[in-house]
Amino acid sequence: MTTRTLADRPVAAIPRRELRVAGKVCIAFLVLLGLGALAGGIALVAEPDGSVMHFEVALLAGSPFSDYVIPGLILGGLFGVGSFVVAGLGLAHNRIAPFLAFAIGCGQMVWIVVELAVIKELSVLHPLFFGVGLVIAATAVPWGWPTFRAWRASE
Repeated sequence: MTTRTLADRPVAAIPRRELRVAGKVCIAFLVLLGLGALAGGIALVAEPDGSVMHFEVALLAGSPFSDYVIPGLILGGLFGVGSFVVAGLGLAHNRIAPFLAFAIGCGQMVWIVVELAVIKELSVLHPLFFGVGLVIAATAVPWGWPTFRAWRASE
């Protein structure tokens, strides 16, 4: 008996699902995250000393970063551009979009927790964007569940 991988399964047999409430909410929050993360990433890369966002480089003590360039690139690239790409895939009814959205939502929550562990200061944006990540991850599950069930049924 052989086990078929996801790549071996006939993707055409899995119907594209219409966007229901969970998918629409997830996409809306992906766009919100994308806007915030892209703006924050651009600000951090433009002024690596953090002055645009009123951060001090001293906040990075104990982290592997000497300034905000790399965190800005990660923030703007992964969570900014990445969120927009996944939102676009969702609007195109791409089957993989809910799974990528779940990863971005979980990644956002991890990002916030690690950021708090490093800088040891809390702002109103931390719980706000942790909540955005939580909403993305939570709505991605019901959005992607029909596709997941169809994949499992095609084994």
